[in-house]
Amino acid sequence: MNPTLFISHGAPNLILSNLKSKRNLEYIGRNLKLPKYIMIFSAHYLTKDLKIINPKANEIMYDFYGFEDELYRFKYDIKSDEKLTTNLINSLRNDNINISIDEKRVSFDHGVWSVLALMYKKLEIPVLQLSIPISYSISELINLGEKLKIFKDEALIICSGSLTHNLGDISFASNEKTYAKEFNEKVVNIVKNGNKEELINISKDTNFYKNHPSSEHFLPLYIAFGNAMNKCGKSFNSEMLFSNISMESFIFY
Repeated sequence: MNPTLFISHGAPNLILSNLKSKRNLEYIGRNLKLPKYIMIFSAHYLTKDLKIINPKANEIMYDFYGFEDELYRFKYDIKSDEKLTTNLINSLRNDNINISIDEKRVSFDHGVWSVLALMYKKLEIPVLQLSIPISYSISELINLGEKLKIFKDEALIICSGSLTHNLGDISFASNEKTYAKEFNEKVVNIVKNGNKEELINISKDTNFYKNHPSSEHFLPLYIAFGNAMNKCGKSFNSEMLFSNISMESFIFY
């Protein structure tokens, strides 16, 4: 059975860096068993209801601006799969989860490829990208993760977001901002101990909205938590960038 990953993906130019987060993603990719395929959620693909991208998708999108020219020349071979997409849709519908193909979504955003390009220099397995359904409650996101457990024997399920994501307050100072550090430590302890109720109610924490003016980068963690067998996650990367952007990432079994 494959584990489940929650990955704080950071900026897309992580792939051009020499940061610890880059090295740790490379390490986790080298040391996990190669799955039959990858199922991935990204904070950069939000829809009202649950969607899956067009199974003909086979290219990456450059959904950002202001980065190095080299980044816009970066190429990465990636593709979805029609048979696996159909199987996933039928399975979820049979389990009373409504899902449909997003015919217009024909490429993968940077929350997908910037992570996978570090884990797999050459990707030879299909990638199914599902949306983050913003109409879902927190409990429904966790339940979605639960429903996807049946795919863990074949698929590596990755939830790509960010443990903290306040881009309006980044700084190049070396010191970590207190509200980000405290929130990061609290979530790490919640995940380590598998405390479902605390995770569900984390938005009540005084530091939540300081770290997440909008919540889309935190939502993938709920899906990863639901998909975990024992609900206890272990951090495999811990780094704070720009004083308040946590790259904390977890592996769940």
